[in-house]
Amino acid sequence: MSLKRGILYFIGLTICVGTLALYYTSDEETWRLFASAKMSLLSLALLFSIAAWIFDALRFKAIAAIIGENVSLKLALSLVFLNAFGSAVTPFQSGGGPLVIYALHSNRVPVGKGVALTIVRTIITVLVLSIFVPLSMFMVPEAFIDSLTMKGMFLYAVVFVILFCAVIIISVAKSDSLKHIAKVTTIRIDKLKVFNFRVFSAVRFLNRQIDLYVHNMQLLARSGFLRLSLVCLLTLLYIVFTVSVFPLLAYALGVSVSFMKATILQGLFFFVLYFIPTPGASGVAEGGGVVVYKTLVPLNMAGLLSLGWRFFTHYLAIAIGVAVAIRTIGMSIITSILERKSENESTGSQKDSF
Repeated sequence: MSLKRGILYFIGLTICVGTLALYYTSDEETWRLFASAKMSLLSLALLFSIAAWIFDALRFKAIAAIIGENVSLKLALSLVFLNAFGSAVTPFQSGGGPLVIYALHSNRVPVGKGVALTIVRTIITVLVLSIFVPLSMFMVPEAFIDSLTMKGMFLYAVVFVILFCAVIIISVAKSDSLKHIAKVTTIRIDKLKVFNFRVFSAVRFLNRQIDLYVHNMQLLARSGFLRLSLVCLLTLLYIVFTVSVFPLLAYALGVSVSFMKATILQGLFFFVLYFIPTPGASGVAEGGGVVVYKTLVPLNMAGLLSLGWRFFTHYLAIAIGVAVAIRTIGMSIITSILERKSENESTGSQKDSF
């Protein structure tokens, strides 16, 4: 997907679904409460978002230390915003990694270590978020009783937790078997003549990615309990501050909400958003937010709070990311990076973009 198309998809889906969410959920009371919102709590919500960004940046620093690199806090914050921008304009939020790798390479961090950093960060984020999947069922079971959508969201999350954990275990314990499966699958796909790619290049590319993945997991295992615990703690703090923005916004509008329930259900929702194919999970995040939040607050506030949460935790970071990207990388290079990434994925060949 090209950068221009990704931006159009993200903006278009966000505006369309967001508008529909407000249209079907808001009423006069919605806007009356919005007009009388407490600025002190809105400011606190903004501070929580900033705290989440800082903890995310500290994660970058902690993981960089594990792989033997020293990343400044300023650079780490830039990586947070670049990742937000790249993720917003690519399917499955996959574009953040290449921009982060390029920015690290520009600061004399080898490409291989940059790839390792982004993969480790993603793995730990998904693993920590997966904790919220069983917690949501055990601690907030009433949210799933009468909602087929919530049940579907939970099952969707369970499937990805199982698949993700299975891939980690199999890929580390049986990496050769995984390579064989990837090779057989690639050959069979080529026989279908659906995709145009070179089989041997694709197999070599997949083998390199599997080797890199196994190396990263071994790197994590050798990093030591304290270092790994620090990264997990920073990840948890990043998630907690991010999901805490929603109850603060509800309190600012005078809406009562259970902080514990809001945190747990948003953790589940946050996990699901990691596996949504639309650019930046746009559309699904806004519409799905209404489904999740209406189990916590009245329906006439669910749409407004869904968009409010996205604004404080995502839209602001994306906007800053655009400014950082233009200033530090340049749109022409960003376009080249993302389009080269798409080309590599479609042809199965890996080229040095740096």
